[in-house]
Amino acid sequence: MRLDLARLRDTFHGTLVTPYDPGYEAARVLFNTRVRTRPALIAQCADAGDVAAAIAFAREQGLPLAVRGGGHHATGLSLVEGGVVVDVGGLRSISLDADARTVTVGPGAGWRDIDKVTYVEHSFTGDDGLEYGLAGPGGECPTVSNAGYSLGGGYGPLGRTYGLGCDHIVAAEVVDASGTVLRVTEDEHPDLFWALRGAGGAGFGVVTSLTYRLNPLPKTVVGGVVAWPLERAEEVFRAYRDLYEDRADDRLALCLLLTTEPYPDGEQVVVMYGMYVGPPAEAAEALRPIEALGEPLFSSIGETSYFDLMQGMGEEIVYGLQSKWSGGYFTAGGFDEPAFATILDNFRRVPSGYSMVRFDLLGGGAIGRVAPDATAFVHRAPLHYISVISHWQLDEDTDRSVAWIDGFVEELSPHLTGEVYQNYASRDLTDWAGAYYGANYPRLQQVKLRYDPEDVFSTPQSVKLP
Repeated sequence: MRLDLARLRDTFHGTLVTPYDPGYEAARVLFNTRVRTRPALIAQCADAGDVAAAIAFAREQGLPLAVRGGGHHATGLSLVEGGVVVDVGGLRSISLDADARTVTVGPGAGWRDIDKVTYVEHSFTGDDGLEYGLAGPGGECPTVSNAGYSLGGGYGPLGRTYGLGCDHIVAAEVVDASGTVLRVTEDEHPDLFWALRGAGGAGFGVVTSLTYRLNPLPKTVVGGVVAWPLERAEEVFRAYRDLYEDRADDRLALCLLLTTEPYPDGEQVVVMYGMYVGPPAEAAEALRPIEALGEPLFSSIGETSYFDLMQGMGEEIVYGLQSKWSGGYFTAGGFDEPAFATILDNFRRVPSGYSMVRFDLLGGGAIGRVAPDATAFVHRAPLHYISVISHWQLDEDTDRSVAWIDGFVEELSPHLTGEVYQNYASRDLTDWAGAYYGANYPRLQQVKLRYDPEDVFSTPQSVKLP
């Protein structure tokens, strides 16, 4: 049955897309094409007023509601079957305050777009005589929205030095369940401000802008990619583990990856990638343990710009595959030889060259210096996280691809804490509230009760009313 959109169209400035419109199929596609959800309405909002109108319409019609930004939700909870999707992906304004070293952005803006304004186009000379730009706490994928990334945590190459994406949020504009537009800061709605930083996508309202503090970053940094054949993986794992044991310098940000080269049809390899977050002259000493591994298959480590480095890494990310994500944080001492053997044994049996194993959530440093109850983001102690990512193209490959990842993670589970990064959500979790939010969950329930007492923003993994 067609929805009657006449009254909504009178006040809506964006685009309303239904299953009867030619752009519907494209509008509902997510990064994970395994998700086939068919909403009744996708409200592509142009401003906060549109968001309020879409929320009101869903409530009047008695329809379930979902919120979509960049379309990267791992299990597809940014869509809802037969309901209304409040799509804020088109809100992409970017406003730099260079004096305050902050940037205010729409929730749909990607980090490369933000970097162009704050880092590429803005320059100043530091006390050391080097040229600097300002950088936000972004990740590598160019199509992930800044809001979804930061509201759920936000790991990236600047994390160990400056903190998570959520730690950089200084203000937010939020439309609540009643359609009221709230300014949320440490002084205004402080309980909601606490909740947004780590659980902002868990059912409190719709974020329509975020203000971040920015970090000074040299225009020239040292970074890149270095790879070795898979038979050297245990040696590389040990070097990577030891690299971050009791490390005082928080400026070396390297992630680890098991993949294929060339991707996706090449040989299996182990890769480190990332950068030194500091003056290039100081990078050589920090990278010495990696050089001690000897001759790699290839290395692009060298002087570059932060923008070019992140742009290059993002080009390797394929949009439009079917996927399943699973993994978790390692226990203290869990990232060691027994885990290495399990990881490599399972990776050698991967059913698709598109699939990979990522260690892209590097903790410690500034991340670990924040108390676990200072924000809603509780995962402050762990240093390493493993993401097993099963990617495939065809429906007939689904069963074996899912079986591979499920068996892999079950075998690895003795080495993991049971906590899971909420931005890498999994529908398989029986205790998702504990896995994502730990001891912070009861406090989140109280915030939910205050700002959404009728549970308008409800998904299978939104914070539940107490």
